[in-house]
Amino acid sequence: MKSLKYIFEPKSVAVIGASATIDTVGNAIFSNILQSNFQGSVYPVNPKYNNIMSVRAYKDVNSIIDAIDLAVVCVPSKETVKVIKQCAEKGIKGIVLITAGFKEIGDEGKILEDEIIAIANKNDIALIGPNVLGIINTQKEISLNANFALKMPRAGNVAIISQSGAIGVAALDYAHQHDLGISKFVSIGNKAVIDESDILEYLIDDDATKIITMYAEDIGHPAKFFEMANKANAKQKPIIIIKTGRSVRGAIATHSHTGALSSSDTAYDALFAQCGVIRVETLAQLFEYATGFTCSVKPKGNRIVVVTNGGGMGVIATDAAERNGLQMTTFEPATLQALKKALPPTANIHNPVDIIGDADAQRLNDALSIIKKDKNVDTIIVSILPTSETNMDAIAANLCDFAKANPDLPILANLMSLEPEPSFEQVLEKANIPNFDFPETDIRVLAAIIKYYEWIKRPQVEVTKFKVNKHQVQEVLDTIRKDKRVHLSETESYKILEAYGMKVIKYSIAKDLDNTIIAANKIGYPVVLKIISPDILHKIDVGGVKINLKDDSELKKAFKEISESVKAQKPNAEIQGFLIEEFFTEKSIEIIVGANGIKGFGSLIMFGLGGTFVELFKDVAFRLAPLTKHDAMNMIKETKGYQILKGFRGQSAYDIESIVDYLLRISQLVTDFPEIKELDLNPIKVLEDGKGVVIFDAKIILAEEENIASLKQKTGIKKETITA
Repeated sequence: MKSLKYIFEPKSVAVIGASATIDTVGNAIFSNILQSNFQGSVYPVNPKYNNIMSVRAYKDVNSIIDAIDLAVVCVPSKETVKVIKQCAEKGIKGIVLITAGFKEIGDEGKILEDEIIAIANKNDIALIGPNVLGIINTQKEISLNANFALKMPRAGNVAIISQSGAIGVAALDYAHQHDLGISKFVSIGNKAVIDESDILEYLIDDDATKIITMYAEDIGHPAKFFEMANKANAKQKPIIIIKTGRSVRGAIATHSHTGALSSSDTAYDALFAQCGVIRVETLAQLFEYATGFTCSVKPKGNRIVVVTNGGGMGVIATDAAERNGLQMTTFEPATLQALKKALPPTANIHNPVDIIGDADAQRLNDALSIIKKDKNVDTIIVSILPTSETNMDAIAANLCDFAKANPDLPILANLMSLEPEPSFEQVLEKANIPNFDFPETDIRVLAAIIKYYEWIKRPQVEVTKFKVNKHQVQEVLDTIRKDKRVHLSETESYKILEAYGMKVIKYSIAKDLDNTIIAANKIGYPVVLKIISPDILHKIDVGGVKINLKDDSELKKAFKEISESVKAQKPNAEIQGFLIEEFFTEKSIEIIVGANGIKGFGSLIMFGLGGTFVELFKDVAFRLAPLTKHDAMNMIKETKGYQILKGFRGQSAYDIESIVDYLLRISQLVTDFPEIKELDLNPIKVLEDGKGVVIFDAKIILAEEENIASLKQKTGIKKETITA
């Protein structure tokens, strides 16, 4: 069992490749460990030296008599296998492999990395790296700074995990500039043995860590990450992440609308949304959010008050509140009366409260003492500009006293200064009052905090599992495999959907014109006519669909036009016949539901308004299967179409409950049959509330045999309950 305690809580450290030569990695690491006041023993290992910085040096780790918990390795890559073997012989259980030159440089490096992985796994060694900056533990009982770039940061409760050493340097530098205390830092590099989810597992149980920040280029094991994120939520430890790669589309088929609209990054967005992880775009945002969460008081709601000495700042805050879904609270009459009496006649007593530019600390305190009594106030943001009348140190001190006297009321600050490092910032930081440069930052961060605590308080909803006919689905899929096909016909797709309790439009199949007419009369006019071909996925693009055909004459004309158009545009397409469907006239709205299998993630479910313009407007939402009812409802609410579905401006509401039901059934289908790589239901017609939904078109594509195993990975383990 690999334990990260040997990495972060060692009693002894060997620096293999330590050097007396200035400006070398080995020198920087050994020097940083000595200067960080490490509470254990440190041993430099390098056969070239008798001592390094007045500390006895050893030719190899086996020459050290004492037990070693952690080895920090910074030797050339060609020597690493030999060194790792020596560490295994010594019984060392923690290694930080600083050295670069492995899989990141190509096949030769990958072979070397694979050898190291094999040694580490065989000997239960927790190995960080290779290609890393190092690790830091600021706890005074450990006080270990084993990196080659920076001095020891200030101790605090924010952990940093960085896949990139360079970003790690920038992150630590930013934290230092903004006086943000760090509990742990780790650069994970190539993630040969230990990855971000393993680090999360350790940090979740680390009492010194309250907030976890991450820079990631990929997530190695999404299922484990999902599990760890939920464990972090259970302990109310927010995870804030920069995940790069939004602009790089994954290697995903784009045969369907779902495939065209999704990417591996879409899957990451869905993963984070389903486990409460906060995704940000910049390092500045990463630490702004981390700073916000240092506020020790959790907001009870989204009703805020802004108190400022500059009217413009209040207007900016009000606009930001509307953008971020926060409510500028309306004061009770008693509050307004008290503010009017306490403030100058030129002050604005309504929210945002403007106490005027000549306000001192006492006037601010008077206003806060009145506002705190209003039952409509959940959080107060104080935005103060430096003027000739303001003593910012006094204002900060008063804010700290006010926060201490009102422990249930969150306070965020926007105290500005003309000085580069004003002393009041440390005063606020010690009182756990987050302070930002601009009021819109306070608003944005507060909105994220509120959203996070709403997330972790949500009821735990189980995955619904329906009684379905899996045997019927398997028969259809077996037939497809026997025919060595991956594209299902529309009618084959319908059979699968019906087996999972979904309603499809009335339909029939015909091979020629005469039987097409017979089928149309049996269904009843008006009808829709579609071509059936495994070589044509989007029928409308080749003129393969005609709608609202009212009689035999119109049907004959449509039959001819479709045949000629398809022959002209797809001359080699295999034509299996024609699909005749009921033309639906009942009031409805079109939606699209889809699924796309993504390696490492399982199936990504899509919901949005349907029709031919879905890829243009992209009003869609995604989640990973298996879905809970909570996931499905959130997908619907994320789209602009939700306003129409619930009844916009007095219009009838549509059957949202049935949409949720179908999303859950699709989720179960692709979870039960991961070989379904792509699925598109477009359009689905949603009827008025209580009347259900009907599927009008279906496309299903199977994965190639060799790719099925990679699609069987799930997002995470969720409990299931059977629903009749």
